Amino acid sequence: MKPADTRACDNAVAAAAMARHIAAIERCVVDHGYAYDSEGLLNEKLKFLAANCSMVLDVGQSSRDRIGLFATEKIETMDINAAEPPADIIDDICAPSRLEFGRYDGIVCLSVLEHVYDPFAAIARIHDLLQPGGRLLLHLPFLFRYHALRDLSFTDGYRFSRDGLAWLLRDFSEVRLYSIRGPYSSIFNLHKFWKKNVESRFGMRPARWLDRVGLRLFRRPTSELQVSGYYAWARK
Repeated sequence: MKPADTRACDNAVAAAAMARHIAAIERCVVDHGYAYDSEGLLNEKLKFLAANCSMVLDVGQSSRDRIGLFATEKIETMDINAAEPPADIIDDICAPSRLEFGRYDGIVCLSVLEHVYDPFAAIARIHDLLQPGGRLLLHLPFLFRYHALRDLSFTDGYRFSRDGLAWLLRDFSEVRLYSIRGPYSSIFNLHKFWKKNVESRFGMRPARWLDRVGLRLFRRPTSELQVSGYYAWARK
């Protein structure tokens, strides 16, 4: 093949790849209706899984505060390390050896994949673990502070924008993203003080107020995708 032909072929491959990425982004629905009500969103989705799924996998024991919503026989927990309380299964979500593919019709994975060594492999395995039509409830941060432990007993390696999540979840048939906070409150939330001392006391009302005031003061278009993170609700 001549050099010009090779370049044309490379360009065509790159253009096709970009087209796939853009298509994945365009089919993602972004819902800002729960931006200041993460608790309400979590309760709604977890109750749906508890009521409609025969077996749910909780990756990283990420729903531990709401595990009581599920009947004991309808949920299994997994973690890569021994933890308290102990997980039902010790395994690696990036390369599982004990988990059974196709066993689950619901999976919960909240604030976990930013800490794994290969989130793309982890999502591929989650897709394998789900039955056709199964649901995934996922959370990943976007504009958020670094939060690994000093001894690196867990690391903090990844952040995902709307575009990144769209590609991460490209093999799912339906994807809806729920934004968390807005463009100005996300800046404040980068500091641990904000969540620990403000939102813990007053909920998300200060975040809503900050975003309203910021938009009025600056009177400039600010991307509605400048958020602290996303919940994803995806169907295989």
